Order: sequence, then C-alpha cells, then structure tokens
Amino acid sequence: MTMTSMTTNLMVADVAAAVQFYEDLLGFAVVDSVQAPDETLQFAILANDDLLLMLQKRESLMAEYPTLATDVVKPSITLYCQIDDFEAFYQNIKASYPILTEVHTTFYGSQEFAIADVDGYVLTFSFCTEDLLLSTFFIV
Repeated sequence: MTMTSMTTNLMVADVAAAVQFYEDLLGFAVVDSVQAPDETLQFAILANDDLLLMLQKRESLMAEYPTLATDVVKPSITLYCQIDDFEAFYQNIKASYPILTEVHTTFYGSQEFAIADVDGYVLTFSFCTEDLLLSTFFIV
C-alpha cells in the first residue's frame, strides 16, 4: 500500500466565510464545492499550487462522523506552512490582518509568525533554510 496524499479537512462554522479568508488572504481558489439543501456551501476544496485544503460545515461533518459532534467549532490542530519570501509575506499579512504571534526565532532556528483564521485555526508561517529544515524535521 502506498499513500498518495493526505489533505486536511477543517470543520468550519460557515464555509463561504472560510473560503473568503483563504482566497483573499492566502491566494487559494475553490476547485470543487457542494451546496447544502438550503443552497449555502456545505463543503469546498481549495487549492494553491500543489496545496489542497478542504472545508466542511460543522453540521455536515458531524453527520458524516458523529464522533466529531460539538456545539461549536473548536480547533484542535494548527496548520504549519513553509513559505519562501518570508519578510514580504509577513508585511503583506500584517498590513491587512491581525497577527496572533509576532515574528520570532524558534528553538530550532526557524523564523515564524502566526495568525488565526475565521474559525480560530492557527496558521503558523515559517521560513528556514533547506539544511535547517532537513536536519530538524527529517533524519539525514
């Protein structure tokens, strides 16, 4: 068995609001979506180059997986994003969106900052050299 991909599916309160956040702030585009019977979005797949992200309305996801039942969306994961043009990206985000954690150097030598999306999911943006990345996250 070979696993060919793994894509995050985030539980969200409002798919359209989450889509707007990821489109406007991070350059994602909707590649597929499903409407609920009331014609609101209940599911969307977004892409940005080779990155995929799925967004699913809380009620829809709970119906599919009852073990995920909750009264409100409670983020329990963070999204860790490696980026290249770190300083320009940071300045662009900072000019238009609240920063959750300011730029800092981590214990493993990476430059990082974080924001939270409209549902409270924390997105950490990181820049480090390829050598640092390989030696920190992979056995070389």
